[in-house]
Amino acid sequence: MSEFRLTLTLMSSGLPSLFERLERWLAAHAPQIHAELTPGVKNSELDELEALTGQTLPPDFRALYRRHGDWGRALRLTHMPLMQVHRDWLMWESLSGEDFASTMEGHASFPAGAITPRYINLGWIPFLTDYGGNSVGIDLAPASAGVRGQVITFGRDEREKYVLAPSLHDFLREYVERLEAGRGRVIDENDPDFPPFQPFQRLELTNAAGEGVDEYLRLADLFPGFGDVPNR
Repeated sequence: MSEFRLTLTLMSSGLPSLFERLERWLAAHAPQIHAELTPGVKNSELDELEALTGQTLPPDFRALYRRHGDWGRALRLTHMPLMQVHRDWLMWESLSGEDFASTMEGHASFPAGAITPRYINLGWIPFLTDYGGNSVGIDLAPASAGVRGQVITFGRDEREKYVLAPSLHDFLREYVERLEAGRGRVIDENDPDFPPFQPFQRLELTNAAGEGVDEYLRLADLFPGFGDVPNR
């Protein structure tokens, strides 16, 4: 997609406004996270990811990285710079020929039929990570009841895979609206028992009852009420 067409598409979608609202919220409530945002990547760098994966990236995914190459901890989990996305995808590709890669046993999609119920699908492109082998990403090869570009959970421990939103744009809108409605909080992390530990900020979303989830069984627990995720 040309730069001009991408700009027109994003302007009509209202995505730049969502980015601005998120940045304003971070500046007001999580200044340390806001200060860590990096400049956006070039279109050519996103083209390289397309060439690697053989997948056409949706405009909202390109826009996320064009705005900031690294969003840090602005999106609840840690955002993955493009080189990390490359490395993760190549890791999954290296495992895709193994016998366990395509097994459907023990894997489930929520809602049913939306996500391929298997361990590996090379159409899954991550953008958030828990640094434990699990990711939130876009699904460019959905199952029959899914939508291309839907935001899903997947990874080493994610046998129950959830659709968080039908698109990255919808995921970001829900996320920003939660923060603006007071359903997100900033937690300052600082452990003096392990010097030279650097203090940092992280965000936590709350459910409808105002409760946060720190210890979680699956990534979907960190995004209560998103998509098909129950408000636990």
